[in-house]
Amino acid sequence: MMSGTSTDGISWVIADLEEDMEGIHFHIIESGVHKFMPHVRDELLLLTNSGEGSLKTVNSAHWNLGRELIRAAGKMKNKPEIAVFSGHTLYHAEQSGGVHGGTFQIGAVEPLSVYLNVPVISDFRSSDVAAGGMGAPLVPLADSILFGPDLLVLNIGGISNVSFTGENIAGFDLGPGNMLLDGAMKILFKKEFDHDGTIALSGKIIHELLNTLMEDEFVNANPPKSCGRERFGSHYLEKILGNPSFSNYPPEDIITTLAEFTVRSIERNIRKYFPAGLKLVCAGGGVKNKYFTGRLSELFPGKFQVSDSMGVPHEFREALAFAVIGYLSSRLKASNSGASGAKKLIPLGKVTFNGLKDVKF
Repeated sequence: MMSGTSTDGISWVIADLEEDMEGIHFHIIESGVHKFMPHVRDELLLLTNSGEGSLKTVNSAHWNLGRELIRAAGKMKNKPEIAVFSGHTLYHAEQSGGVHGGTFQIGAVEPLSVYLNVPVISDFRSSDVAAGGMGAPLVPLADSILFGPDLLVLNIGGISNVSFTGENIAGFDLGPGNMLLDGAMKILFKKEFDHDGTIALSGKIIHELLNTLMEDEFVNANPPKSCGRERFGSHYLEKILGNPSFSNYPPEDIITTLAEFTVRSIERNIRKYFPAGLKLVCAGGGVKNKYFTGRLSELFPGKFQVSDSMGVPHEFREALAFAVIGYLSSRLKASNSGASGAKKLIPLGKVTFNGLKDVKF
């Protein structure tokens, strides 16, 4: 189960994973998406956008998210032998000067373990931080297993990030994904997101605004780097929309410019840090935005494709990646990589043993 920075809900897969001399093979049995109850989504966004909250509020969000996990599990036709939950990030300290300030995820998994009567592996990022990493990105190793060697796997979620599946596995956050766009849509159009990128496709780029955005310190920082809503959340958006220089532009032009900022942030980092000519495989909710996919196809002609074409549904790539991470950890194999800056490769996560019946672990 995966809950990302977009804070839309929980995407989940049940997958059969097997290992032989050639590597780990996967088969997706079923998959689905559980949308958060509105009050739970609002609660999570309030905490992550503000960066602060009372113990009472954090406790409420922690247990409410646990109840959402059970609601998601209730939609499954099959029962897993082991469950995996990524955790929902409330706070992630941005990488700075080689020292990472920690990361904090919530989501009570004990009720899920009791409900399914199976062990649950969770809290992966804290393990990586303890091993000297940033707690992100965690999926590059899993991407190398899912997609094969020598390509780039781009994820456009709330934040955009990339994995390189070459001999020296690498990956880092690039900049905003859907986060700024979704926030602006809610303020300017009273909608949760730009369906199919329709509004972004209808506007024009405000070059003065785009040039300012492209000077962003994080976008131009050297990897390893990771971020969250602390960087590109509501405070960042308020500075843009509150700038009188841009207040007279049509709202669709602002949406187009924010969409272009996401695309150009991706392009700048990929061209700067990776060899030309690599295949670029895209996953995540941003795949549904035709502005994103259209522009990326233009910028990377003949190299851009959606992950579905390689047998990994774009909506479930991260959930499937965490299934692989959980699989490796359950066999006490290293499930992180040097992409996070970790000094030690270890099995990530903690195991909740509230359910043990008929489970081989």
